[in-house]
Amino acid sequence: MKENTAFEESSGMTRTKIEAERNRLLDLRTIVISVADESGVPDIGVSPFIRRDDGLYIYTSHLSAHVHNLLRCGGATCLLCADERQSQNIWARNRLKFQVSAREVMREDARFDALCDDFAAAHGPTMGLIRNFTDFHMVQLTPKDGVLVLGFAKAFRVNGAAFDIAAHLSNA
Repeated sequence: MKENTAFEESSGMTRTKIEAERNRLLDLRTIVISVADESGVPDIGVSPFIRRDDGLYIYTSHLSAHVHNLLRCGGATCLLCADERQSQNIWARNRLKFQVSAREVMREDARFDALCDDFAAAHGPTMGLIRNFTDFHMVQLTPKDGVLVLGFAKAFRVNGAAFDIAAHLSNA
C-alpha cells in the first residue's frame, strides 16, 4: 500500500470534504469495539461514547465480555461506520477504523463527574440511572492511528486523538 501525503491531489478530494466526512462519523453516538479475550479470540461490543480533545470515552459495564477484556489488556480496535441505508454503495461504506489505548478513569478522578454529566447531556437520562452502578466503568480511549474509508480508492491514514488526515492510501 502506497501512502501519498499530497492526499488532496492523489484522492481528488479536498481536505475540507475529507474532514467533513470524517466528522460525520465522529458525530455518531455509538462505537464498535473489538478486543481479544485471554485466549486471543476476538470479541466485539457496542457502546455509546462521547468525544473530547484527548480522545473518546465510554461508560459501560465490565459484565460485558468486551469491556472486561478491554480493561484487562488496555487496547482495542474501534470502528465508526456510516448507516448502510444512507450509503451509496455497500462495499464502499464510509467508516473509520482505528487502534486505541484504553485507560480507566476512576470515580475519584476530578474528571469523572464532568464526564458523567457530558454523557447525560449527549445520551439522555439513562445516565442518571446507571451513574452509580459499580459494575460500570468510565474508560478513556486514546486513538493512535487508523484508516478512514470514504469510498473506492478513497482510504486515508489518520493519526491521534484529532484523527488528523496524514496520507491517501493507494495501490498506485
